[in-house]
Amino acid sequence: MPRRCPALPPAGSPGGLEFRVMPEPSARNEAANWSPAAIAAVPEPTEGVWWAAHTRPRAEKRLAEDLVRLGLCCYLPLRERVTRNARTHRLHRSIVPVFSGYLFFVATEAQRYRALATRRIVSTLTVSRQAQLVAELRHLHAVLAADAPVSLRSSLRVGRWVRICDGPLAGVEGIVSGRRSRIRVALNVNILGQSVTVEVLRDQVEPIDPPWYAA
Repeated sequence: MPRRCPALPPAGSPGGLEFRVMPEPSARNEAANWSPAAIAAVPEPTEGVWWAAHTRPRAEKRLAEDLVRLGLCCYLPLRERVTRNARTHRLHRSIVPVFSGYLFFVATEAQRYRALATRRIVSTLTVSRQAQLVAELRHLHAVLAADAPVSLRSSLRVGRWVRICDGPLAGVEGIVSGRRSRIRVALNVNILGQSVTVEVLRDQVEPIDPPWYAA
């Protein structure tokens, strides 16, 4: 059995929240020349598989803490965000998830249901290519551990259906019509051949399949 040890970083530190599972050495770990820290942060499961959890708004850190209490291995990559107050011009630094609304955890099917019972998860995404996810998260962990500056590149293409999941417009669905510092969402009224647009932050929207009424 692997040795388990909680490994929550100090409050206010970027990098990642993870419940580290100290894995046995493997040929794959040695061939890729992964650092011990990367292997410990994102292990190859000995029981269960990796899942991606889509969390409720601003619930990522609380979910990570819940999963630790449940004894589950999880990884929540974090980064530092610097914003400037428009009125006072003071800089504000905060530690936020790299992928807003998502974290990764290892679980069997039974353990996944225990995670869902925390009521902090909207849905879980099945990871069909486990080795690929492990490699990608280890690369990400190495970048974050080195304090390298990172920025999130949106994969929301113009024309993609999205749902606003946070703020006063939560639940509104529309089509991405533009991308700048904010996401522009178009709300169509097709019978009139017209639409209105609204601009929201990138972390306030989630991609969805085209709804039934758009078919």
